[in-house]
Amino acid sequence: MLRLKLLFICLALFMASAKADEGMWIPALLKKYNIKDMKKAGFKLSAEDVYDINKICLKDAIVGLGKGSRPTTFSGSGSFISSTGLVLTNHHTVVSYLHKHSSDEHNYLRDGFYASTKEEELPAKGLTLSRLIRMEDVTAHLKEGTDTLSAQEASRLMNARGKKLVEAVNTNATITADIKAYFGGTQLFLQVYEVYRDVRIVAMPPLSLGKFGGENDNWKWPRQSADFGILRVYGNSNNESLKYSITNQPITPVNHLELSLKGYEEDDFAMVYGFPGGTKQYLTARAIQQVAEVKNYHGIKIRDAKMAIITDAMNSSEELWLKYSDYMAKTSNSLLRWKAESRGIEKLDLVNLKKEEEKKFIAWVNSSAELKAKYGDVIIGIESCVARLDTLEKLNLYVFEAGINGGNFVSFAGKFDMLNAICSRKNVNEKRLNKELRNLRVGVSNFFNDYDLETEKKFLKVMVKLYDENVGDSLKPSQIVEARKKYNGNFDQYIDEAFEQSIFSSKDKVNKFLKYFTKEDAEKIDNDPVFQLCLSYFLINKDHVMRQRGKVRKEYGKYHTLYLGGIREMKEGEKLVPDANRSLRVSFGQIKGINDEGVEYTYVSSLNDLVEKNQENSKIYPVPEAYAQSCKEAIESTKKTIPTCFISNCHTTGGNSGSAVLNAKGKLIGLNFDSAGNGLVGDYKFMPELTRQISVDIRYVRFVLENQLKAKALLEEWK
Repeated sequence: MLRLKLLFICLALFMASAKADEGMWIPALLKKYNIKDMKKAGFKLSAEDVYDINKICLKDAIVGLGKGSRPTTFSGSGSFISSTGLVLTNHHTVVSYLHKHSSDEHNYLRDGFYASTKEEELPAKGLTLSRLIRMEDVTAHLKEGTDTLSAQEASRLMNARGKKLVEAVNTNATITADIKAYFGGTQLFLQVYEVYRDVRIVAMPPLSLGKFGGENDNWKWPRQSADFGILRVYGNSNNESLKYSITNQPITPVNHLELSLKGYEEDDFAMVYGFPGGTKQYLTARAIQQVAEVKNYHGIKIRDAKMAIITDAMNSSEELWLKYSDYMAKTSNSLLRWKAESRGIEKLDLVNLKKEEEKKFIAWVNSSAELKAKYGDVIIGIESCVARLDTLEKLNLYVFEAGINGGNFVSFAGKFDMLNAICSRKNVNEKRLNKELRNLRVGVSNFFNDYDLETEKKFLKVMVKLYDENVGDSLKPSQIVEARKKYNGNFDQYIDEAFEQSIFSSKDKVNKFLKYFTKEDAEKIDNDPVFQLCLSYFLINKDHVMRQRGKVRKEYGKYHTLYLGGIREMKEGEKLVPDANRSLRVSFGQIKGINDEGVEYTYVSSLNDLVEKNQENSKIYPVPEAYAQSCKEAIESTKKTIPTCFISNCHTTGGNSGSAVLNAKGKLIGLNFDSAGNGLVGDYKFMPELTRQISVDIRYVRFVLENQLKAKALLEEWK
């Protein structure tokens, strides 16, 4: 798949010397830019041991987590840990796949899961794992002869050339390629992957251990989370339509990581190897202000309201706890991240720090007429675009966070629009109509099995009210404006009455409608009051968010790219840090404690901490009773501290979840799963004194396998 992201890849600068090396570095360029610094920090291997296309190396043990037709749009990371195809990743990156197998009879979220035999392993349907085979700098080839072309013509030519490169690689279903842009599109790499589509779940701890501390501890340190899951990869099929192995045999990976159980000390070298998502290290002051005061502020307001509804639902019954556990985790994760980001921005006084950087840039621009002609309008242009985007970014948040993704019902109801569209045509395609009806019947079953209608109605009531309070009438669904007048702002009454008149008022009613559906019934969908509200969000997104916001963002992108070009020119000869862009990266630093708000925290947490938390508040920190007893016995018998998690000042971000954490000899010591609060501002500016990535100690992973999951055979296999 081809992705040429030429306009919105941000550029970060290497601005301060520190023991932690800022940035998530391109593995293929370590020898040129980083290996000397890595050696000084304590690394014992060579650059070729980390990345090489001519010999087996560490990169061959690292995989990115993707889905279906988009296997290289990575949402997390993992690593091979055995010659029998075992893969280690985070609990939170793959728990949704286990959730699909959970039921009242087999509550795997509550109890955990372990397949003692390969026959018991559960398919992670839709999950793909991809291993990078090679990277190739194709900048010169793609850009050859484009200097004299217009931007549009150059982009068209580069895309055509890139498509040919990718097509030449994509010869079967197991190999895919894409092209990723770095430094604002000034450097372009072809990346070739082997894709594994038959992935099965082997072991996963109960939610109480995998997400120990839940939302109370998320983005915080110290932690005691056993945030891991173990998968197994089976042999690929050369037929793309066959998602599972014909031979039904696990693969023997090219390489797998060696295990280290020796532990670590403070200031020891640490390296994180994985697929970080995206960072924005070089936003201007005005753009940072928008992040804090518009995006995060309103995002927090909306998700706080959602969390209240989810919490009430989950506390009301075991059935709803099971249905909404995964949704709660997804909702709270970004909520707490936004809160931590905003705290970090304030703590660093980041807006003013960025203003000082801009002053230096402006002074440099004004140092010559040539530079002034080239870059003189850049900052003014960016600020103008950001000012116009304030309203549109806010609208985007409410359309998606409070509208389309305000709960789970809007997207469900929106699926009926296609049925309406098919029937609106003069000559209705009966084959396509029947196929759509079959798809909708499956969708109805899935929706009502996965979610609770009354809870989803509560989402609609609260989200409609929030939308009304925060968005101007000209950008609201007409249904909301009319309901405010008709019901005097009582949106609860509006939603209740809308559902009374709707085909969506119950599972039976929707199924009956679809069972006896004829093309003449399409009008009933179009006139349905609930469908009208849901569809209106999609229309506002189309007319205002996609068009207007898209237009301004495109203009902003041009100024931002020019800004990056100016910074590169100003800093010519200095080591530059590419922003993360869902490609394989290395970050390195030291295992190190932290001073947070005047409190000193050590670099490692222990099993004793888990036991104490559980005893003090078992509601917030629940663990299985037998496991709690095992912990106490282990502490007593060893008379030593048993480590659970540790922190380092390596630079990480979203997508690094599940990344291997390696010691100076390249051996596995931990698994990245989170970052500590204020350090989340590292997406916008890396600060080694604030940044701490959190890892589960590999020894604790094995402790949980032994004492909770009783996975003796797995421990024997993974040595």
